[in-house]
Amino acid sequence: MVVFLDIDGVLVKEDDPDDEIYMKTIELEEDLLRFHQDCLNEFESIMRQYQHSKIVISSSWRENFAFESIKALFSDEVAKLVVGVTPIIEHPIKYHRHKEITHYLKKNNLLDEPWVAIDDIPLHFPADAPVIITNPYKGFDKNASKKLEYFLNAGKLPKEDRYYGTKND
Repeated sequence: MVVFLDIDGVLVKEDDPDDEIYMKTIELEEDLLRFHQDCLNEFESIMRQYQHSKIVISSSWRENFAFESIKALFSDEVAKLVVGVTPIIEHPIKYHRHKEITHYLKKNNLLDEPWVAIDDIPLHFPADAPVIITNPYKGFDKNASKKLEYFLNAGKLPKEDRYYGTKND
């Protein structure tokens, strides 16, 4: 099983304009290279139970930070599951994140492997893609955790839930 992981809006919560600390300024790159602890804990608590799975970073972070720097943000137990990054498609195309994932699957002979993407932007994927959509202001929460666990147990997403969340969750 392969989990394609976005970071912003998933392991890093977006600034909520209604939040009092929205105006806070981040000045150092080190402040940018970190995950929200609650989101990370929720994600890692599931992944620790599924050591046979692979995690592939599909986030734009792969364009700005070294793979090893991103991998180091996970606990050692989960970091060993982080096996790579999706390729970057240079020209914007419809469903570009989905295209990057399918390129990764083809290149690594994983087309028959069950996979799921975790992302906060549904427009990156066609309607039939297996994706768990997070609320970018909440990130990877208990709802997303339940959906990921279902996938990791069943190898697929339930038919009634193509997307597991909306911006209103």
